[in-house]
Amino acid sequence: MKLLKIKINNFRQFYGSQEIEFATDKNKNVTLIHGENNGGKTALLNALRWCLYEKTTDNLLDSKNLMNKHAVANKESFFSVEIQLIHNNKIYEVKRIKSNTAGSKSVLKLYEIVDGCYSEKAESHPMTLINTFLPEEMSEYFFYQGEGTGTLSSQNDFSHIKAAIHKVLGLTIAEQTIKHLNTIRLGYQKELSQFDTTDELSKVIKEKESLTITIEQNKIQLEQKHIELNEAHKKYEEQLKKLVKFDKTDIEEKIKLRAEKAKMLSDLQRNHDSAVLEKAKKTTSFIKSAFSKSLANVDLSQINIDELNQTNRYSVDKQLIQEILVRNECLCGLHLEKGSHASLLIEELSKFAVDPYLKRRWQKALDLQTELKKNCSPKHQMSDILSKIDDYQDRILDISKQIQELSYEIKDSDITDIKQIEVEKDLAHSKYQQLEREIPILEGKIKRTSCELDECERRIFRLSSCMPMAERINKLISATDQIIQLYSEAIATSQKDVDTILLKKMQDFFNRVAFNGYTVQKEMNNDTKRNSNLGHFTWTIIDRSGKKVAVGNGYQAMLSISFIIALIEFSKDRSNNKSHLLTPGTIAPFIADSILAFIGPDNGRELVRYISESVEQSIFMFSQAQWTETHTDKGIRDKIGKEYNLVQHTVLSEDEFKGQYPTQLSVQGEKFPVVRFGSEFDKVTIEEISING
Repeated sequence: MKLLKIKINNFRQFYGSQEIEFATDKNKNVTLIHGENNGGKTALLNALRWCLYEKTTDNLLDSKNLMNKHAVANKESFFSVEIQLIHNNKIYEVKRIKSNTAGSKSVLKLYEIVDGCYSEKAESHPMTLINTFLPEEMSEYFFYQGEGTGTLSSQNDFSHIKAAIHKVLGLTIAEQTIKHLNTIRLGYQKELSQFDTTDELSKVIKEKESLTITIEQNKIQLEQKHIELNEAHKKYEEQLKKLVKFDKTDIEEKIKLRAEKAKMLSDLQRNHDSAVLEKAKKTTSFIKSAFSKSLANVDLSQINIDELNQTNRYSVDKQLIQEILVRNECLCGLHLEKGSHASLLIEELSKFAVDPYLKRRWQKALDLQTELKKNCSPKHQMSDILSKIDDYQDRILDISKQIQELSYEIKDSDITDIKQIEVEKDLAHSKYQQLEREIPILEGKIKRTSCELDECERRIFRLSSCMPMAERINKLISATDQIIQLYSEAIATSQKDVDTILLKKMQDFFNRVAFNGYTVQKEMNNDTKRNSNLGHFTWTIIDRSGKKVAVGNGYQAMLSISFIIALIEFSKDRSNNKSHLLTPGTIAPFIADSILAFIGPDNGRELVRYISESVEQSIFMFSQAQWTETHTDKGIRDKIGKEYNLVQHTVLSEDEFKGQYPTQLSVQGEKFPVVRFGSEFDKVTIEEISING
């Protein structure tokens, strides 16, 4: 999808009808829009979002009142936004219009334009078509609000990262489909109750419903606890950082010593957990080795093997003789009468015959014992591990006491700020420890409930299998199961290695935009380090040597932007996804308001250059505090296809205005007004700047 133009009518600061044509050329794909504070940049971004999804960004003030105030005063009846766009070589116009009447709903119309003419009828399901252009769940990453809360609020919030990946993969609809299919499946199972004469099936189905609700609630609770655990850990680390700033010699030494002890404790805990894990992994092999050693010590000489030691006088197989006697038939085919001379002779032979299989089994037993005697006793190895675990536990207890004593000493200091920080730190740590205890318990509950749910399914299957009249419904249940499995497999396959792909794209971004060797790495959350199946992680910035670095708002913003651009590039890569089950990726413009709010000029120049080269269509909105001809402009000037200036008209005189921000804009040596004074009323107009001068 590419935006062709937008027409705004009486929307926020824009009075009357205003229009922008966007740059669409492959080599000139950037539209640059200049605007100062309160100059309409955020309103313009929201006009686009409102037209497509009837949504606004979180930082838009008074978001319920979108109609221009002067239009309201003049009792004009409506406001509207129209967008023309091209998707798959087809041109469409999306128009959303809303009456100023209280309680009125907006009206959305979507037309295809062929050879400059509108189709006779509007699309009957416009939102469905809009979601094929740019799915609403993905749209928040294509609309960037640099000075508000419309983007990634924290790169350390793994739940946001997880949600973002889910949305770009189009998993939300797939997961909703699975939930819907499970509801249908349960409905089919309820239909089986009509064939149940004992009422047992109905009871099992009710039990399954109850368990399903319980497990869903527990999963939501578990996810929330993981978020709280991460927040508690972050808060704890923040309080530790605050303590470092105090330059009181005695307290500082104690704080440093406690930090060292805390690191020692963390290392010991990690080593202890590793030893416990090693013990758990090796316990089975230890048991096998101990049992083997026990077998090796069995005294086989006590077994009577006289039968095996006697001479096989007639070289006759005992099993063969037994078979002849049972069948009463000789090998030659002659029938043997019981009690006949031949029969008696064969019975006599059986007294001297030997069972060859028994002989072979005895030899195998001897060989196995010889082999088992070579195995070493696991006692020494197990003792070493148990000794290590005991040692770690003793040292952990000792270090914990030392840390506790140091904490008491710090709390007893006369520095009020330190006392408050200590209280906050302890509260965060206490919360963290509490959650660490609660999470495994909740995980255990989920596991047990899942087992109970599986057992219910088996009972339902067994009971329904005994109902010949239920064959049709059982087939429907089986078909539904197959569809659910297809969706589940598609979801699992789509998520494979996505974080690695995104990380590589983020590292490419930093390689171009950062100048000090900083890059990005994936860092597992603390709970994930203990349980690798959780998959909770964050992005963190590291230096050339791979060490994690503490960075300011600028680099934190770059980290967030790198993730968003990686998501957009990944969505573009997935736009040709042939899967019929998952929502494919999309190609759409990146629209950014104040993207350089926290980023320096040199980094900013390379950042906008990188984005303009990576994204099919870019729309940048800057104030003069972020856009300069000496830096930002150099990153994108050769890519600019359209350029506009948002001019503020004010009722104030120039003296009354008192230079709140620049009143003129200089582009390629030419001056353009930013503010026009003495207007009849306050408004903003959109004026094009010729890129050819």
